[in-house]
Amino acid sequence: MIADTASIRSELEHLRDLPTPVRSWLVEEGLDATDDPAVWVWTLVERDDVDMDTLNQLKAIAREVVRDATGGLWAYVLVRGADEANVAA
Repeated sequence: MIADTASIRSELEHLRDLPTPVRSWLVEEGLDATDDPAVWVWTLVERDDVDMDTLNQLKAIAREVVRDATGGLWAYVLVRGADEANVAA
């Protein structure tokens, strides 16, 4: 295992004062397109109308958590709104 995904998810779930409310986090590890180890973080936010600056802040926070937990692995962070996810389900 490259990364302890359960610990990373726990750390993300315990974050406070995020720039927008988060409904859930999903964390997986694997190799990226260049066969380098990486972590993928899917974030489900409460609102669909979050502005780009807020989303970028949330992505930066998630990347920092992953980087600190893994010693520097890159995190690919994807964000979806709760309403968008409900339609896709």
